[in-house]
Amino acid sequence: MFVLVTSLVLCELLQPAFLLVPEKPASSLNVRFDARTMNLTWDCQENTTFNRCFLTDKKNRVVEPRVTKKECSCTFHEVCLHGGVTFEVHVNTSQRAFQQKLLYPNSGREGTAAQNFSCFIYNVDFMNCTWARGPTAPRDVQYFLYIQNSKRRREIQCPYYIEDSGTHVGCHLGNLSGLTSRNYFLVNGTSQEIGIQFFDSLLDTKKIGSLGYRDCSRQSHRSKTN
Repeated sequence: MFVLVTSLVLCELLQPAFLLVPEKPASSLNVRFDARTMNLTWDCQENTTFNRCFLTDKKNRVVEPRVTKKECSCTFHEVCLHGGVTFEVHVNTSQRAFQQKLLYPNSGREGTAAQNFSCFIYNVDFMNCTWARGPTAPRDVQYFLYIQNSKRRREIQCPYYIEDSGTHVGCHLGNLSGLTSRNYFLVNGTSQEIGIQFFDSLLDTKKIGSLGYRDCSRQSHRSKTN
């Protein structure tokens, strides 16, 4: 588990730290997504001649990574999920073609996710991240911040939260050694009343002092990830 602290994506939670995979209908490809590793996988087919996977967000922007050669999987980098995305897999074999979509929504009541998220590094070794309660979040909402490094091999939960009337609205990090140049931040939430949406973002620590986090909505219309 790595340094700072979803979401950039999240843990003394009543639910798993990272995002839960929504239920999927049975299909010939059995497509599934792991939000912790950002891996999309599906059942391999005999005599496969072509594999393709990609995601489409609500603004119809497409991100298409390379399919791992001879493996039925692909990994997404530099993407955020809080807007809701649709994954799609195309597979051709010598006998037939397969296609399957997997919807990955941001479950919970609209407007409950943390908002106005920003981070700032000061004195080289310290970072503060702050956010505000969602406008429709209930009184008992509690937020949690998690960070993964660029390779998503380390994950940390916020070690020290900043509170407002008992609600986490910020995080102080006094050790940045576990961060890489680019990191994924995830802020999720819990409530006894309703489901809370999550917020996630990407952050470049080389620019955070002056520019803050990079909103995922600014990614290119169609990007390739290795």
